[in-house]
Amino acid sequence: MKRFWSTLAAGFFLVLCAMHGASGAIEAPFESTAPAHSQTYPALAFIEAPMVTAGDLTQRFPQGSRLARMTPGVQPSPVVYLTPEFFAAADPQVSFDGSRILFSAQQRKSADWQIWEMAVDGSAQRQVTHCPGDCLEPKYLPRNRIVYTAVSGTGARRSSTVDVCQMDGEGAHPITFGPGNFQVETVLRSGRILVSAESPLLASGSPHRSRTLFTLRPDGSGLALLRDDGNSGESRGGAIELADGTIVFLEAKNATESSFGGHLASVRQGALRTSTLTRPPSEYVSTGQMDDATLVVARKNSAHSASRNFDLYSFDLASKSLGGLLYQNARASSVQAVPLAPHPLPEIYWSILHPTAQTGRILCLDSYVSQDVASGRLAGRIARVRVLTLQQPGNRERVLGDAPVESDGSFYATVPADVPIRFELLGRTGEVLHAQRSWIWVRNGEDRGCQGCHDSPSLAPANHFPLALLRFDTPTPLDGTLRAQRPGQPRGNR
Repeated sequence: MKRFWSTLAAGFFLVLCAMHGASGAIEAPFESTAPAHSQTYPALAFIEAPMVTAGDLTQRFPQGSRLARMTPGVQPSPVVYLTPEFFAAADPQVSFDGSRILFSAQQRKSADWQIWEMAVDGSAQRQVTHCPGDCLEPKYLPRNRIVYTAVSGTGARRSSTVDVCQMDGEGAHPITFGPGNFQVETVLRSGRILVSAESPLLASGSPHRSRTLFTLRPDGSGLALLRDDGNSGESRGGAIELADGTIVFLEAKNATESSFGGHLASVRQGALRTSTLTRPPSEYVSTGQMDDATLVVARKNSAHSASRNFDLYSFDLASKSLGGLLYQNARASSVQAVPLAPHPLPEIYWSILHPTAQTGRILCLDSYVSQDVASGRLAGRIARVRVLTLQQPGNRERVLGDAPVESDGSFYATVPADVPIRFELLGRTGEVLHAQRSWIWVRNGEDRGCQGCHDSPSLAPANHFPLALLRFDTPTPLDGTLRAQRPGQPRGNR
């Protein structure tokens, strides 16, 4: 009789699981904890995983993970799992009206990561992308589009780009080009996309590269460094934008599988330097904004030094202090929490690129301007600028051609679109006076301007008309005639 009742109870439990699975949600086990609070918080979507590791995006959750929903506060709600049918889920992002969740997921352990969307209750799940490789870190864009990180290749040739597609998965295309292993961070209210990339943007097989933050437009034009304040050796990522335009991000030394995470830092609008919110070393792995004054952060539980798990806490922005525990599961880490609430639609950026154009134009105002020298200006007389591209296979450089540099340091040239390019400044006898160490690009039909060679983004250009535009009514055409070939490792400084 005892066996009968045990069997009946087990069968009843399986029926309940099946019923919850049909609606895309399963209630959490009892070992999870959501403490009561004196204030009310919005519902949260977050990722829960037995193990969280640093490094490869596709290997962050080697033992699987699940997308969960709960509401902390005065009367915390039970935790509900929204992705029981997936081996792993990650990167939840809430739609602008607060009704849907965009996320990346692995259906099976060996499957590629793809982008999915569902209602906030876990119903109406649908696959958005069918990438040939892994697609992760999705974010909503205006006009029924999304942006995400696309990972391709294997081993040393593994790389990532930022791609854009329609909400039905159609029209997928990259908007970053060349080395850097670009990854999506967030979509800014201005309509630009905040991305992280290896710094400098070189072709390198080194596993220990710092990462920094860049902005670009949704069509891939206008790549620019967010801030350059000497963060060599630091990696920046996990960035969000607050309502006042402040960028909050994680900053850390190179992480290892056994020890990773970083401290919180921020950049206010118009600020030249970053500000530290928490003193290093700190072990935060994700952050999101709950309201104007509060973040939800994932942090290692300092009360249990032996634990490698991360729990969800509130963080007060005014006092720069950690608040109370929001959620904890003794058997898993809880990370990547986002509020299930509407948020403003970013400004719509209307692209002026020309789809049929095969080239773009570069206008440099003063190639003598450089942060690489103490005086801020390069010495010597610059006669010409050499433009190089990086071709595959083998990451080999190809010289596209030279353009004249005017006495005021300006030059104007046409270059191929959607390929990595860099510049070398030449003296009168052809010697290299200075070399750019990062690869950039122009999109089809883009007019890209720069102030100088590795110029500071905080500087405004001098108020004068460049001689390159006075002397030439058309840019110098660089047709890409093969001039030289050598391994792709630029010389000199940035």
